[in-house]
Amino acid sequence: MFKEDKILLVSELGVEGLSLLAKLALDFDVIVWVSSNTYLPSKILNANSYRGKAKVFGFHSKTGNVVDPLNLNEISLKIHEESLEKACVIISCLSELIMHHGIKKIHTFLVRLLNSTKRLLCMLIDEAQDRRDELLISALFDAVFKLKRVGSDKVVLVPILHYSPRVMELEYRDGVIYQAVSQ
Repeated sequence: MFKEDKILLVSELGVEGLSLLAKLALDFDVIVWVSSNTYLPSKILNANSYRGKAKVFGFHSKTGNVVDPLNLNEISLKIHEESLEKACVIISCLSELIMHHGIKKIHTFLVRLLNSTKRLLCMLIDEAQDRRDELLISALFDAVFKLKRVGSDKVVLVPILHYSPRVMELEYRDGVIYQAVSQ
């Protein structure tokens, strides 16, 4: 869908943002996903019939793939267990990590991660952090989009930082994003 390798998504709380992150990662043979909870990312990857290797880590998990949200070194080590030249790294819990650690530590964590990954997809929950913090994080990424619900079967993807100023409509049902709607 996008050629950029470092993408930040600002989304309302809900499954739509997670679904879009999964769509952007499906072409990779390996996905390393750090989320607050492993349940939704696992379900979304299954719903998309993902056939690659997925490692989903959460702050709590029935699968045993747990990372301590208070330990950024542990999170980094779990991410770097994979060969990151072939992997897509997704961090859908940036807002929570900012709440735990503050913006300075998360900014440094992201800079290191951006320098060591081929593809990094991150998500902030809209209005969960200070606007200044959101701007500081946004400046690190190649492209920044805001995802907004527009009805029961459409969401729009608004480019905040992207070479194309075009708003893109996305079709979704039950929170799962299927495709871009032709315009």
